[in-house]
Amino acid sequence: MNWLIDAADGGASERMLERARELTAQKRRVWWLTLPSNRNFALRRLAARGATLGAEAVHFQQVHQRVLAQAGRTGTFLSTGLRVARVGEALRELAGGRMPAPGEARLFARAIAELKRFEVAPEEVPVGDGESRRLQRVYAAYERAKGEALDPDDVARLAADLVAEGAWRPETDAVFAAGFWELSPLALSLLTAMERAGVEVWASLPEPPGPAEDPPRLPAAVAVWRAENPVHELRWVLAEIKRDLLVGGFDPLELALVVPPERLEATKMLAREYDLYLMDETYHAPSEEEPGKLLVDLLRFPDHPTAEGLFLFEELAPLGRAALARGLAGLDAIRKLARQLDEAEGGRLAPTLEAVLASLDPLAGAPAEDAARRAHLLAWAERLVDGRPLLAQSRWREVFLLRAREALEAGGPEGFRAWWAGLLERVRLRARRPGGVALLSPREVSGRRYRKAYVLGASEGVYTLDEREDYFIPEEARRPWSEVFERIYAERGVLPRRLRGRDVHLWRSLRALADEVVISYPEADGGRPLEPERDLVGADEPRPMGPVPLVSRALSREGSGYRAPREGVPLPAPSGLSQVYRFERSYGGCGFRSWLEAREGLRPDEDERPEWYRALERLAEAKREGRAPDPEALARWGMTPAHFERLTFFPGVSFGELTVHVHAGEREGRTARVYRFGEEPLTEAEVRERLRDRWAEFIVAGTYLRRGYAVELWYWPLGGPPVRGYGADPQRDREAWVRKFQEMADQRRRWAERALERWRAARAEAVPGWHCRSCPFADVCRKDEVET
Repeated sequence: MNWLIDAADGGASERMLERARELTAQKRRVWWLTLPSNRNFALRRLAARGATLGAEAVHFQQVHQRVLAQAGRTGTFLSTGLRVARVGEALRELAGGRMPAPGEARLFARAIAELKRFEVAPEEVPVGDGESRRLQRVYAAYERAKGEALDPDDVARLAADLVAEGAWRPETDAVFAAGFWELSPLALSLLTAMERAGVEVWASLPEPPGPAEDPPRLPAAVAVWRAENPVHELRWVLAEIKRDLLVGGFDPLELALVVPPERLEATKMLAREYDLYLMDETYHAPSEEEPGKLLVDLLRFPDHPTAEGLFLFEELAPLGRAALARGLAGLDAIRKLARQLDEAEGGRLAPTLEAVLASLDPLAGAPAEDAARRAHLLAWAERLVDGRPLLAQSRWREVFLLRAREALEAGGPEGFRAWWAGLLERVRLRARRPGGVALLSPREVSGRRYRKAYVLGASEGVYTLDEREDYFIPEEARRPWSEVFERIYAERGVLPRRLRGRDVHLWRSLRALADEVVISYPEADGGRPLEPERDLVGADEPRPMGPVPLVSRALSREGSGYRAPREGVPLPAPSGLSQVYRFERSYGGCGFRSWLEAREGLRPDEDERPEWYRALERLAEAKREGRAPDPEALARWGMTPAHFERLTFFPGVSFGELTVHVHAGEREGRTARVYRFGEEPLTEAEVRERLRDRWAEFIVAGTYLRRGYAVELWYWPLGGPPVRGYGADPQRDREAWVRKFQEMADQRRRWAERALERWRAARAEAVPGWHCRSCPFADVCRKDEVET
């Protein structure tokens, strides 16, 4: 077999494309074997230099089906949903008839699918505890429950066996397996059997199991940008894509936009505002689009009725408004409210609610005989779907009804609604889209290459392949990936380790996704500052994104763009880091509030400083004037006179042109302690949580660490002893702790530096948000005039 090292830059694919074109020029047949999501992309690459007759883009499932069809092997095939259903039957059998939850069945189905991919039989499952032993029993019961039917892994095994036995007449002269991060033993056995049948086989992997060629790398230029927040970032990127299309000379199919899964819907929604068509090539569960969400909400309403759910029914909208105003949820509370409203206003909300609940009960009026009962449930499901135009006209209609049949198999009549909703949320499909700028999530990027690609939201922990330890089989019962293929046939029951650090492959693929790659990340979202994923972003200093130009006429007045009636003035230099911290963390970056406080000297009517802080100031004043403190004040803090003498109140260190102050500090030998005072008593874990995102304490700590001091951060509650939050543990490696503490201090310093940059760039303009709820300047604020 011809192995290539896939360095994620497209070099391996380019090498295979050259060979594929050579073969098609000789009028030989070629299969380009790739992921289902990459099929259209592969066809475009094959035809990029003209017609490529004889080349076909296929995926493993198509190859399996063709092998079985040629060999005349037919039978019952289990879809992914039906596999979950059969696992549910196995769980019910072993639990003495107890109906399993959909999530429990999915958990076991995923584990069984992995075992079958690595050809581990039920009796070969590594057993280390009760749950792995339970998996072994469920796996065996699942094999009994499905009988002669074939699930996707059975089909793959049978196809490989048929090719190895010579029952398949090759339909191609060469197979090129591209775009995979790994190939299971089942997949490799099929390719090996094809090679023995006389087919030329090429495959690329980041870590090939055999000797491999390392093809030349394709160059990729990477630029990194940072945005103020996710909305600023998305608008800037969409504007850049539109500029590429209008003046950059790019074809839509030459561009790609990669976004984290949780930002897909927001990206598509905002792209419509920019008149930009994005070709969504991601996999979706039906419930991730509006029709599917509606169906899931209808199915779950009888079990979990909420005020928002009442608005699904036009006739219950008055009840929904009343429940929303009272903050009610739950069937008993909503029924009681409906009766109260009927008595007060003479309405019929209570009978209407009961009629709606009855219409959502699939077992209402169902016959007792099992076959008739099942037919009744499927007819009810079809009425539910066709009774709403949004569902009846949806492209997912047939998928909805297929999931209903699978849910009936899995959950039986009693669990029908719960299983139907569960399968709608978990079984993922891909819809065919017309051409446009490719919209991808991390799972679709392997094996692709574009002229230009944008990678959005490259914050820490966002772009990941989500490796996690298996619930059933622990890591210590697994083998390194390099050993799996050596031992898979000599030693049965071999499973690979899951925690292999494959995120590095993803980051390399993203950085090499195009000739020109633009990576961006927001510096903060609505609740906290964000750090970039360093290995993805790289070592180069990111450039700040400028103002976002208006692209859509819908955002402009008469097409000329909208300007605020008056310009905001720059903020004055901050009086201290605490002012920048409030601006960033408490005021949501609102320049107007900061300007009022800093420039105009305005303050809220009430004194914002709590009593404990004023008591601390009185102690500091006594220390500064060299007089003895009030004994009662010391007692309130649980502080001895000796400790009072050692403390320095409100000490500061230099931070550029600012001075950073903390509440108190002391030095004892080569140990420096930094104190933060507060009112409520906290545990050690709560203290670490309270101090974790503080800037001042860590900046001061970093200064002392650089001077060779051992540093501790403490919290001192009113009336109680101080609690240490951070400090070296004498039982552990002190040098490792100092390095970690220094990294934390440097990170908080960077947060503060960036916040100071944002202060300098800010203007005295309102920034509406959650912080407005507690702002004391609402009566003079112009936030309602801000265009949002």
